[in-house]
Amino acid sequence: MPVSCSSTALTGQSGSIWFTPAGTTYCLQDFTDFPAGDLITVPTDNDYRLGDTLIFVEEQGGNLDTALTASTPDTDPAAYTIYWVVAVAADRTTISVSATQGGTAITLDGDGGTGTADSPTPAHIGVSYYPYGAVCAVREFSLEISREEIDVTTLPCGVGSGSSKYAAFRKVQSGYASGTGQMTVYFTDDQSTLANRLLGNVVLKDQNGAAVKLYVDTVAGTETVGGVLQPNDAESLYVEADISITSMSLSVNPDDATTAEVSYSIMNPKNILGSVIG
Repeated sequence: MPVSCSSTALTGQSGSIWFTPAGTTYCLQDFTDFPAGDLITVPTDNDYRLGDTLIFVEEQGGNLDTALTASTPDTDPAAYTIYWVVAVAADRTTISVSATQGGTAITLDGDGGTGTADSPTPAHIGVSYYPYGAVCAVREFSLEISREEIDVTTLPCGVGSGSSKYAAFRKVQSGYASGTGQMTVYFTDDQSTLANRLLGNVVLKDQNGAAVKLYVDTVAGTETVGGVLQPNDAESLYVEADISITSMSLSVNPDDATTAEVSYSIMNPKNILGSVIG
């Protein structure tokens, strides 16, 4: 991060939360799940919504249908090819995507994999929600990162070493880390907002794909991905990790805005306040 001469303390005005909802990240077979036509087969436990933005990645030798363009991880995100979900089957077994928001569904060529069958295991196509979206209804959030203590106390290692009249102190060392927190979210009647989806994720059986960026200092960038202006992560202070929504409690009364208190845990951190993890 560039050296700053400012001594002004950060406030909540600099913070923000960016979220990727659960039920949007899967590994698909590269031929079977991309048949000719405009329907892509997806697991029925998905939580795709109209307007979701997705990318497809060829993983472990998978070959994507030629009607679609694969994105390459670890390249400039601005170069990713973004697709919009324009249809979700009533039984949630298929989705259709378009190259434009609300556009016409793309017709697949049915030539993924080997052209006639799925590529040999473990080849597959990764589909995931991208990019993170800003959650605009969060009042506040907190995060505590702690380490468990491992007791490494030993017996006295010499004659007279325990003769002091004072009690010996235990010795501990740090073990596994854990991250837990809470956020206060305002309810709105727009069920398509990321805030309401975040709240709804608490009841999903599988929260795979849910991820969060908790910004302490959000610095605006210049890149636009999928029509959304992105933060400049190189200059921002944030925590990025997978997230598990563990509980939600509601508060409804005639005098205040309706809010929900959400408890969560973070896993597989990628960045903690400028320290890249993994």
